Amino acid sequence: MTTALLVVDMQTSLIEDETPNPEEIVDAVQGLVEAARGEGVPVVWVTDSRVEPDPSLYHAFVPADDELQIVKDQRNAFEGTDLEAELTILGVERVIVCGMQSDACIHGTVRGADGLGFKVVLVSDAHTTHAFESRDWHGVIAGENETLATLDNVSVLPLADLVF
Repeated sequence: MTTALLVVDMQTSLIEDETPNPEEIVDAVQGLVEAARGEGVPVVWVTDSRVEPDPSLYHAFVPADDELQIVKDQRNAFEGTDLEAELTILGVERVIVCGMQSDACIHGTVRGADGLGFKVVLVSDAHTTHAFESRDWHGVIAGENETLATLDNVSVLPLADLVF
């Protein structure tokens, strides 16, 4: 089964201004990107045009010349973009999802991929969310892992158990 890694919204302003665990999430996503590249798995970089003030990919992430870059303006990376068409061209049937924000763009993209018939793996310890208003961001992540795991075509696995 052909697989692609979707790296969602690893953007400068989100990491520097909103992420309670920037080192953790950057390390986890970097490890996934390196592993995917090592296995010949396509890496797709998704960014949100609504991120301000700095929407660029965080400096630790540099897409290779042949890696797809998708710009979205919705939570679901498939909505209003050519992501589905690009994955179809590559013959992708399974997507591995990581990045930000757990309860927004990760949630929307996982549901969007599932709705389009892709097999989805959400990496349980490679997505995060903000800690605004002193909310329990760990609880939000755990809740999203639990909720999304109930979908028919979605598996939620820790990084250590992931197989490309």
